[in-house]
Amino acid sequence: MSTRVEVSNRLVFINSASSLVTRLISMSVLIWLQRYLLKRISADEYSLLPVLYSVMMFAPLITTVLTGGLGRYIVESYAKHDDRRITQIVSTMFPILCAAGLAFMGLGCILAWNVDHILRIEPEHLRDARVMLALLMFTAAVRLPLAPFGVGLFVQQKFVLENLIGIGAELFRLSLLFLLLFGVSTRVLWVVLASASAELLNLALVQFFSRRMVPQLRVDRSLFHWPVAKEITAFGGWTFVAGLAATIRSSSDVLILNWFSTPFQVAVFHLGQIPKNQFSALSSQAKRTVLPVITSCFTTGRMDVVRRAFLRSSRYGLWAASLPIIPGLVYGKNAFVYYLGPDYAVCALVMNVSMAVYLFAWPSLLTPELAQAAKRVRTLALNELTLNLVNLAITLLLVIHYSMGAIGSATGTLIATMIFHPLLSWRLGMKLAQVSMRDMLRAVLLPGFAPGILHLVVLGAISLYCPQPTLLWLALLCIFGGIVHGAGVFAIGWWFEDPICAVVIEKAKRVQGMARKRLGFGR
Repeated sequence: MSTRVEVSNRLVFINSASSLVTRLISMSVLIWLQRYLLKRISADEYSLLPVLYSVMMFAPLITTVLTGGLGRYIVESYAKHDDRRITQIVSTMFPILCAAGLAFMGLGCILAWNVDHILRIEPEHLRDARVMLALLMFTAAVRLPLAPFGVGLFVQQKFVLENLIGIGAELFRLSLLFLLLFGVSTRVLWVVLASASAELLNLALVQFFSRRMVPQLRVDRSLFHWPVAKEITAFGGWTFVAGLAATIRSSSDVLILNWFSTPFQVAVFHLGQIPKNQFSALSSQAKRTVLPVITSCFTTGRMDVVRRAFLRSSRYGLWAASLPIIPGLVYGKNAFVYYLGPDYAVCALVMNVSMAVYLFAWPSLLTPELAQAAKRVRTLALNELTLNLVNLAITLLLVIHYSMGAIGSATGTLIATMIFHPLLSWRLGMKLAQVSMRDMLRAVLLPGFAPGILHLVVLGAISLYCPQPTLLWLALLCIFGGIVHGAGVFAIGWWFEDPICAVVIEKAKRVQGMARKRLGFGR
């Protein structure tokens, strides 16, 4: 069956690379911002950011029932050239989403006014907390009815354009944030105000380009069809369960620390989680570029592409995860002392425990996307719910009973991931991709861990002779470790005839040939 969804390694690579650039820009500003705020405001005020953002993680979760299946079903219709079906989906869901948006906005006003009954907030910061939560809820409510019209870039895999729009919105956010921080005062309120304004700008630009690229994303009242709504909400219902499980994992730690620990522990956990959160966001963006291709392949029966994508992405995931984990393990404490001072050195342990999760989660990196494409969201949701309920129970035990604070929260996630990801997530991904355990061992686990082990041996040996490097030497050692890691990745990739390594070798040979020709050796 022919499809309008392009299946191209080059396109996926370009889209993923553009996502990486966008994330690096955002991460650089984030690192500066945390240090700037902590040097000028109290831990009580700073803790408002992670606490309120943790509450807001439930906002998209609540709406997932209505929006969770939009992208998947519109991509399927687009791949089948069923333009009428696309318009029917939009026409059916738009009025429902409008009503949900209004209800969500009303709920947001109630929650914002009563935020002190939900969270532990000092009285002098209550007004700011109410305004911040109201802004966050407003942007979430506006995003809801516009969701069907914004999937055009996703359908056509125009993620480079989407990331350029994101970079523009990020520059706008930074300009407004700097204006408020340096021109008015240093308050966490300005961080949320700038982020909400940039989000609305991003939303408007995505809507404009999306509808131009896929004109079928429009409303035709005659095409409203209740069975379509039932089908999408049924898919979204299990997506909601999976999202609930993920939200329990990502937001419960900060909320538990807010209720049962101190603002300092909240700040420590938030700072230690920054590398993990940035990696998670980057992974989500990169995998989002693959989802239209995977959905199209399941629709048209191209399981060979699915199998290769699963194995390669898992291998790449381990390569990418071990790159920051190793220097963090060896020199993480030194980095945080230089960054925030000795009081925050404990953040390094939280960071290392949190990042270790990826060594067990990323060998099945594409499992959620395979489950969505294959309409196996129910199994995925139940697996995720099981894992994260156990995670929640362990975290409560470590934080409340053993008073382990931020370290206990991070440890709970690691223990649950070590036990349940190999048993549940790996198994589901292998089944959907039609991959055996022998394939996993030969194509993912052995080559995936090898560069990280080499990296650890080299950097660990250096640390024996240089345990307390200066800031300059620390940067140089991390760069050297990255070179060693990259060499190991390239050697393994060449051995396994990885397509990316093959392209690099081909380009290198071409450059070498051109150089030889110019120097007179081409004959």
